[in-house]
Amino acid sequence: MGTRARPRGSMGSTVESMSNSPAAVPLAPGSCYLIKEKKPDLSYRLFAMLTRGGTPGLIITRQYPERVRRERGIQDGRIIWLSHTPGEDYHNPTAIGSLAKLISGFVEENQGVAAVLLDGLEYLSINNGFLQTLMFVEHVNEFVMQRKAIVLLPVSPDALEEKELALLERNIEVVESPVVKMDLETREVSKLLDGY
Repeated sequence: MGTRARPRGSMGSTVESMSNSPAAVPLAPGSCYLIKEKKPDLSYRLFAMLTRGGTPGLIITRQYPERVRRERGIQDGRIIWLSHTPGEDYHNPTAIGSLAKLISGFVEENQGVAAVLLDGLEYLSINNGFLQTLMFVEHVNEFVMQRKAIVLLPVSPDALEEKELALLERNIEVVESPVVKMDLETREVSKLLDGY
């Protein structure tokens, strides 16, 4: 199960880097992906895959940045902490308009090629209300469609009402985590076996 080398900073055909199997979920540039999972483990793994070839990455999370680097093995990329507590690289979760500008600015400064992981959609909804959060997601989605960036939006289905989840799913690609998780694990085992 080989992967083709990609030029630095190119997400190129992420489909090819994921797998050649039809079960693999293609992560096409210019898209936002809603990843349904209780914990964002798969989302962080996908983010690591997307940025491995030198693609610039931005993580926006509820977790303290150093903890994310330590526990998730994230070496490169910027990590923004969604918090009411001021500090380095933090962002107030109620300032949702400037958060959209931060994401679009990051994508623009990288010529439209970037990977963004927004781990905290539920927290934004708590702080801003669901409709404001939905409008924020729609704005980011419209911006990303015109670029070659990929935005990963992990969300716990249990944290939102059924109607809210349906509204999010309406205009954003949905990734069912069991399918992708199985594909990733198969590829990781294959890599380990190839090393022996």
